[in-house]
Amino acid sequence: MKRGKIKKNSSRRGKKRRHRNRTLGAVSSLEEYVPPDWWRRIFNAFYLKTDGDVVNDQHITNHELDLFIEILKLSPDERILDLCCGQGRHSLELARRGFLKVEGLDRSRYLVEKARAQAKKEGLEVRFREGDARELHYTANTFDVVLILGNSFGYFEDIQDDMEVLKEVSRVLKPMGRLLIDVADGEYLREHFEKRSWEWIGNRHYVLRERTLSKDKQRLISREIIAHIGNGIIRDQFYAERLYTREALSELLRQAGFGDICIHGEVTPDSQRNQDLGMMERRIIITAVCMKELAPVQGEREKATMSS
Repeated sequence: MKRGKIKKNSSRRGKKRRHRNRTLGAVSSLEEYVPPDWWRRIFNAFYLKTDGDVVNDQHITNHELDLFIEILKLSPDERILDLCCGQGRHSLELARRGFLKVEGLDRSRYLVEKARAQAKKEGLEVRFREGDARELHYTANTFDVVLILGNSFGYFEDIQDDMEVLKEVSRVLKPMGRLLIDVADGEYLREHFEKRSWEWIGNRHYVLRERTLSKDKQRLISREIIAHIGNGIIRDQFYAERLYTREALSELLRQAGFGDICIHGEVTPDSQRNQDLGMMERRIIITAVCMKELAPVQGEREKATMSS
């Protein structure tokens, strides 16, 4: 996951020196260096390289969707929102399988553009938008199903922001609409996270990672240094993800107005690289039902529709 600056320099003779990204060296506290909005910066081309063994593997995507479709008993006529969709791997595969009312939304412009380009290339009818999960630009009672997949929940510094996401999901879901969240098993990771790792990405890139728990033990703090054997350090970035237990996430869903909450076991990706799986190592699948009356759309705070 990703952040960095390039410092330009040149010698007195006019010859350009190789550009280098700055690194902080050793730090005493990883948590002090995590930007509150780290998620705005890191989901880019480097993310697809460092995490590509899990988030850019069609075999893994197919396996996950087989499972999610079976759990939700999805039908092709349902309207589905893939929230925090990344480069659209699940949305696109749903469209390939005949689900024609699929939309994807993500904060990363880079990943949304990747998703749009792939949909256009394959002639798939999937609409992708850039936006914030805490303020969805959809009318109330729009979707039958909302998916939050690939550990895309729990990025915010304040847990109330996670609650805002769930409230927005409830708003855009139809009454009795279903939500499925695929998120890191916080209880497992709190005890088993890898403190330091070294992972090769192909033959010329490698990633160094450090991890520690936050002071309150509620988030896993990570530092990731991406380097090239010839060009040196490319990125030195910090991020933090909330460690939800089954009980804590179930309670948050109840507070957001969901019911019929069910845990459907665990999922571990079949990574071909199989080195450092990080937060994706072991995840839990949880479903819930939107327990609300049909809210009138007239008079609701309208959200401006974003262009696709």
